[in-house]
Amino acid sequence: MKKTGKTLTLSGQMPKRTFSTQLFRDPHTILEYSNVLDINKAWKVKEFKCWIQETGSELGAYTNPFTFGLDVQLSTDNIPNSKDWNNAGDNRAIGWGTLSYDVEDSSSKNVGMFTGGQRRLMYSEYWMHPDHLIQNKLTVSSQSTGANATVEGLTGYTLNYIVYLEEYDITPIESIVFNIKSKAQDLSS
Repeated sequence: MKKTGKTLTLSGQMPKRTFSTQLFRDPHTILEYSNVLDINKAWKVKEFKCWIQETGSELGAYTNPFTFGLDVQLSTDNIPNSKDWNNAGDNRAIGWGTLSYDVEDSSSKNVGMFTGGQRRLMYSEYWMHPDHLIQNKLTVSSQSTGANATVEGLTGYTLNYIVYLEEYDITPIESIVFNIKSKAQDLSS
């Protein structure tokens, strides 16, 4: 396996999600490559970031102050609604992130020149599996955490993402290995 020196940047948005649909993560495909004649091409994710689009007032900061978290995952196959989601032991999962937001109406506080609904990113961290290559598919999915009555009554959030990839040339044998690794395997039966 060898780097080609080429890079690829993917950016976009997942469809709007509600906070109360934690169990339905709806993976969103952001890369699909199916050229069976070119099995020597693959990509590796160097880095990715996610953030929500809505402002504090669009999220509902005028109702009650609230905090919420988002867990995000990059995968080489769909991992929608199972115990395998957000599981570092699953070969299909290659990247994970966690974000914490604080949303409140700052007009009720003395915060200087800022007034109105505020959305603050309090914390974010991302991890990438070092041993992965993508040949077919890359998905992003998310779930909200720390939901409460205020959060679940809101209209939802739109997740933005940006993913930086680098291209690799690989051998046919490496292609077989990474294709098997990128799919779900049930070794219990």
